[in-house]
Amino acid sequence: MVRYRNPLRFLLLGLLLFAASACASMAWYGLRDELPNGLTINNWNVGGTPLPEFERQLLHKRELMLKQTVRLISAQPNVTLQPADWTMEQLGLDIPLQPLIARLEPLRSGSPFQRAVYRWKLRDQKWTLPFNMNASLLQQTLKRGFPALYEAQPLDAQRIIGPNDTVSYVPEIPVMRINEQELLKQLEGVILPIEAVTGKGEAPPVIALPFIKEEPKITVRTLQSQKVERKISEFTTAFLQNAEGRIHNIRSTASSIHDLILKPGDVFDYATYIAETEQKFGFKEAPVILNGKLVPGIGGGICQVSTTLYNAVLRAGLDIVERRNHSLPVSYVPLGQDATFASGYINFKFRNSTPNYLLIRTSTDEQKITVKLFGQIPSDLTYTIESKTVQTLPSPIKYVVNPTLPNGKQEKISEGKPGYIVETFRYKMKDGVTVSQERISRDTYSAQPTVIARNHSGVPEGQEAPSPSQQQPQAPLLEDGIKGPIFR
Repeated sequence: MVRYRNPLRFLLLGLLLFAASACASMAWYGLRDELPNGLTINNWNVGGTPLPEFERQLLHKRELMLKQTVRLISAQPNVTLQPADWTMEQLGLDIPLQPLIARLEPLRSGSPFQRAVYRWKLRDQKWTLPFNMNASLLQQTLKRGFPALYEAQPLDAQRIIGPNDTVSYVPEIPVMRINEQELLKQLEGVILPIEAVTGKGEAPPVIALPFIKEEPKITVRTLQSQKVERKISEFTTAFLQNAEGRIHNIRSTASSIHDLILKPGDVFDYATYIAETEQKFGFKEAPVILNGKLVPGIGGGICQVSTTLYNAVLRAGLDIVERRNHSLPVSYVPLGQDATFASGYINFKFRNSTPNYLLIRTSTDEQKITVKLFGQIPSDLTYTIESKTVQTLPSPIKYVVNPTLPNGKQEKISEGKPGYIVETFRYKMKDGVTVSQERISRDTYSAQPTVIARNHSGVPEGQEAPSPSQQQPQAPLLEDGIKGPIFR
């Protein structure tokens, strides 16, 4: 019989041998080259595959997936396209492998024990191959393949004012666009699963391009909602001077406000359109009013446009925000019904005080300018305008000294003109009956003096006109134009 004198010693030896064997096994397990059993990517079982071989197969399958062909066709009866074949890479597919490969890095680095632990955790895990669709790249490919679809632009609806001032519409024309977001979803659905990629000539899937209709910004419904339904007022003034420069200035300014649309509550600012006209067309020479006198200048005639518009505005019942009469009477409208303009000093503004949009239409010919306003006000309402001269201001006499004249001799240099104080009223009428009256303005047109030259001894005391050196300097006020001789 053999007796073990020290069993504890043998037990410790056994444990040490077991631990050494376990460590060796773990080191062997951690340093193995193949992927752990049961690991799948999508439904591709990669367990047991050596890492270098797996990476080679992964790169190959990625290349095959990117080169997968898709045929795009049109199923829209009104969109004719030739079928086109594209690779998934051209259509925006991107398969980044780095995140997946990075997950395998702990199998290559670290201690054998750390590798073994990580390998053990990876058993039977199910990974998903990451991919994304690049919408920008897809759009570039579609533009290249179907340029006509992307070059076509929708056409806005148009409002047409007929020769009898009737309002009609030309319908908008939409265009068909490829629904790129929907196409991206469909492309994601036909990507070959990584486990099914073989490169053995799989038939390309066919996708009927999804389309959406792109409407223009302005549709018939948009225009009709503005309620520009009929002509609500009109006014015409005649060209009393046929000077080419003045007619150019009038026509150019009129074209700047032609087809202008004002929303409810919008304020029309004439100064804005004078600046726009000057930049776009330029103004020509024509008489202007400088400090109450007609002088050669640039832009003469622009106030005939504002005056014509002012009268149309009055007869549409709209609110006047800013307006002033000329310093001199003008011949193309009654006193009290003109609207002058002086850059930086005098402007013409009115508000679209209707609940609907307002359309300004202008037209000119060789003899006249016409302004028409279109919108919507009650059809039984009309407005009439009446101006009354409440006072005539006599023309004063001014004497100037001409020492070359004999004593007692006088000479008339210029004939004076009377001035006027005028009140203008607007009458609101319903079914032809006056229902209200408002005073629109009280205007003063200064009298122009009769200037007489005499020898100094013949000038009555207190009536001598001051010499230029005695006159108080004042800022020049230029009306009905943009430049006068003083600015040259």
